[in-house]
Amino acid sequence: MKTIILIPPSEGKADGGNNKPLKSVSSITASLLDAIKEADPKKLYGLKEKALEKAISANEEVLSSKTMPAIERYTGVVYDAIDYQTLKHKSDFDKKVLIISGLFGLVRPADLIPNYRLKIDKLKAAKLWLDSNSKQLRETFVIDLLPQAQKKAVKYDSGIEVEFVLKKAGKKMPAGHQGKHIKGRFVRWLIENDITDPKHFKNFKEEGYEWTGETFLKEV
Repeated sequence: MKTIILIPPSEGKADGGNNKPLKSVSSITASLLDAIKEADPKKLYGLKEKALEKAISANEEVLSSKTMPAIERYTGVVYDAIDYQTLKHKSDFDKKVLIISGLFGLVRPADLIPNYRLKIDKLKAAKLWLDSNSKQLRETFVIDLLPQAQKKAVKYDSGIEVEFVLKKAGKKMPAGHQGKHIKGRFVRWLIENDITDPKHFKNFKEEGYEWTGETFLKEV
């Protein structure tokens, strides 16, 4: 059974691109672009001034702006930790990893995408993508590293949810922002070591996290 690693996109994205604009988009993407035009920008983006103007402009130019591979477009903490350019097994990463985008659904690392701005919990995007995304995950084993918002956009029959949890004074709490970096490191480790079976997760021991058989736990 093929293994797929699901990761979230990042809000931070690189500008520009060296590849041609998209020739076409899916019907779901097209409907979301229409909905974006009708939405209140301040409510949709939750941004102000220059950041708001940039988000509006990016979405207005989705069909005309230059593109770049998704793995280069996304620039957040998870992606910095993956450090794709230094991976020894880039082809394995490209085959196994899928990114859940609010605007484009399941995106492969090499897929060419423009700059855009749309969280998956806006405009019912997760619900719109659910069937399409889930069909693509049939007959696969999923290693799920998604936050709650992205989890609503997928269903799969076989897989495991991987969480990074902190334990302080006997109380457990999500790793939160700190967890983004370790997720990226974990994805890199999975690819570089060709890990597809959760029984081997116990061998990942970075930043003080230990696999309990159900989750990665760190005492703080």
